[in-house]
Amino acid sequence: MTDQDLRPYLAAASANLTYNAPLGELRVTDLIRRLAPTGAGWRALDLGCGNGELLLRLCAAHGIAGDGVERDAGSGERARLRATERGIAERVAFHDTDAAAWDRPADLVVSVGAGHVWGDAAQALAALHRLTVPGGRLLFADGFYQASPTAQVREIFGDLPDLATLVQFAVDAGFRPLHVAVSTLAEWDDFESDWRAGIERLGTPDARAFADRRRGEYLDGYREVVGFGWLIMTPA
Repeated sequence: MTDQDLRPYLAAASANLTYNAPLGELRVTDLIRRLAPTGAGWRALDLGCGNGELLLRLCAAHGIAGDGVERDAGSGERARLRATERGIAERVAFHDTDAAAWDRPADLVVSVGAGHVWGDAAQALAALHRLTVPGGRLLFADGFYQASPTAQVREIFGDLPDLATLVQFAVDAGFRPLHVAVSTLAEWDDFESDWRAGIERLGTPDARAFADRRRGEYLDGYREVVGFGWLIMTPA
């Protein structure tokens, strides 16, 4: 399938998710607590923010302003609607543009599953270091191999690092890791199920075939092989 062919399925999958990552509510609560501002006047920045849910939760919890950057216009529109519904649209703005083109630093920077925008995790962390103000915080979350991948899994995900190497990339980019955690298998199972359920709702034979293929790739391939790491860091 071409990227154009995939767009309806990816849009349907995304629309059925609260977070486009293996992320459960217990972890969300913990991340928000750990990302509390350490000074006055903090501003948040979520690069590749999707529907904006995590940014909105962070800004609402800590009473701060923020910017969400997401090139998918549909996701950006859903994010703006959520901000309006929660009464914080005046301080949380969403921008329909490429995250890699953003050049305004912030105190609290978030990048969840968007490392590919800059090329790979190492390149992403180098770019994000430039966008995190001294004394600020970065939440960076991305995939890694927690077991040796098969050729088929490597074809899907490419050359991911292991967790230790991912953290070393962050150190090499100029960050000090404050918290390192990984998504649980339950978070992965819920994410994959909800992702496929969005496609199932389309109800067409082609959509069901696509969902079947994704289920097979997960259950027979990358389940317990691909991990998802959560790193909270501060610039060194």
